[in-house]
Amino acid sequence: MASMSGGVRAVSFTRHGVGAAGLAVQREAFRAACSERGWVAGGEVCQIDAGGGKGRAWATVRRLVRRRRYDVVVVDGLDTIGASEREIARELVLLRHAGVRLLIASTGWDTVNPTVSDLLVGALHTVAAETVAGAVAA
Repeated sequence: MASMSGGVRAVSFTRHGVGAAGLAVQREAFRAACSERGWVAGGEVCQIDAGGGKGRAWATVRRLVRRRRYDVVVVDGLDTIGASEREIARELVLLRHAGVRLLIASTGWDTVNPTVSDLLVGALHTVAAETVAGAVAA
């Protein structure tokens, strides 16, 4: 099994704060995702409070992958990388342009497949536009 994975090294990004799953849940999702795929479960970077793009911890994770210390970032859910649909979509685009692979453990979505990334970004942009339109109408 390990030979099929090519020794994929994964780093976990967890977030401790309002709206985030408990850290133990996020860590277990990381270990399970790595185990299922035969990946090497590497380090963990935890951010306190604000989601994804606004924190230094998230920037550290992106840098670790760009420098080839890890091959993939594993998060429990999409809300871990951003506080809003617009922010999550922006982060997904930035990750793709930086060559950073993301696995969302709760759904199994893996941006190694460009179609998954495109679908997520498109859906999030649609939701963000509807949210803005709804706020303007209200």
